[in-house]
Amino acid sequence: MAANTALCYPYYPVVIDILRIRRAQRVLDAPCGVGWLGETLSAEADGQVVVDGVGLWEFPPASASYRSVTEHDLDTPLSVAEAYDAVVCCEAIHLMTNPGVLLRSLHDALRPGGTVIITTPNTWNMRSRLQFLMRGFHSGFRPMVGRKRGDDYITYFPWSFPQLHLLLSHYGFVDITLHEVDEPKPKRMMEHVLVVPSRFYYRRRVKRAEDEEIRGFWKQAGSRQSVHGRWLVVSAVRA
Repeated sequence: MAANTALCYPYYPVVIDILRIRRAQRVLDAPCGVGWLGETLSAEADGQVVVDGVGLWEFPPASASYRSVTEHDLDTPLSVAEAYDAVVCCEAIHLMTNPGVLLRSLHDALRPGGTVIITTPNTWNMRSRLQFLMRGFHSGFRPMVGRKRGDDYITYFPWSFPQLHLLLSHYGFVDITLHEVDEPKPKRMMEHVLVVPSRFYYRRRVKRAEDEEIRGFWKQAGSRQSVHGRWLVVSAVRA
């Protein structure tokens, strides 16, 4: 990967591969953070891809090569001047108080047949499920008490693949796909043992599925990335 960012998360190359496969020429990065996506695409695509950004908490430097960056609160509806081939929303949906408003904005920013890519922590992995059982909240989703919005990193809604699938379907997206992320999974042997009942459940649902669409959903829901991965990278297409 070409980006010279200080941090390189495991989902970065997955997002770039999806954009490359979909041949996206006009991309909206919402929110754009410090600009890793614009920097990477400008280096790899040699100016053939136009990237606009939406700044929310952080803003990229000029060297990130965004065509434009607009400040906007993604908890409120977003309107854009053009329809994009792809909209990328990395590590933000769990920070939103109105995720439905965000999904509607991303949908409306795409041309028909355009691709949305969402990344977020995966709370369906076994470590997170155990923490919820023992403490009442998922990994990375501790209570807000003692923290202030705008000053502290506050996570609101934990996400799993089925939850994202539900919301994306509700807002008219199709071809909803969970992508593999190159990361250690699972990290602990106990996670292998604890996930066995779930795996039997997913297999039964696959066998009993009424059609290929339902069968495909349960295969993805029961995949290693879904039950063991720390990251979710999900793409979908605007119908």
